[in-house]
Amino acid sequence: MRRRSLLSICATAGLFVVLDGRAAELATDTPTATIETLQQGLIGAASERPTATLEERYRLLEPVILATHDLSYIAEFALRRQWSSLAEPDRQRFVAAFQRLSVMTYAARFKSVGKDTFRAITPEPADSSGRARVSTAVARAGQPDVTLEYLLQQSDRGWQIINIVADGVSDLALKRAEYQRVFASGGIAGLIAELESQTQRLSEG
Repeated sequence: MRRRSLLSICATAGLFVVLDGRAAELATDTPTATIETLQQGLIGAASERPTATLEERYRLLEPVILATHDLSYIAEFALRRQWSSLAEPDRQRFVAAFQRLSVMTYAARFKSVGKDTFRAITPEPADSSGRARVSTAVARAGQPDVTLEYLLQQSDRGWQIINIVADGVSDLALKRAEYQRVFASGGIAGLIAELESQTQRLSEG
């Protein structure tokens, strides 16, 4: 069975999202704040709106995912070899499809998280490239925790996630391998169609 990735309108630090009628700050001013914002958004959507439909969960989580992840960077990096040859409309369509899939993945797969789901956050100093790593884990009933290492980089939008390594497996590496394979057989149109198909399957599942 093929391994699936975890996920992988940009928001600025200090924006707010409404969860259950309350405004929550989408803080991304430090690497730790970004991961806390992501975790709190996932917990809030699951615990404060337990009867929400998948579409409602998508709308709740969209500003959180867009604020905490640099989805445009991830999408471009996944097609780094072909990116320069793509026309701008194709780039925009691909990034939009990737964005929808990323948000839908969170909405579909993080339905039951709570305050005890995420372990303590461990930040590391920024490296020579200016990027930072933050480690945590996801608890699973009756099973070992899933270790997570987030790689973040800073821009004028704050610190944003550009990769997630789950139990030693790089989400970005999985995406690059999959997208290169689909692109080789179907071009950018085929890749966009595949992302849209994955989004549709998640929305039905």
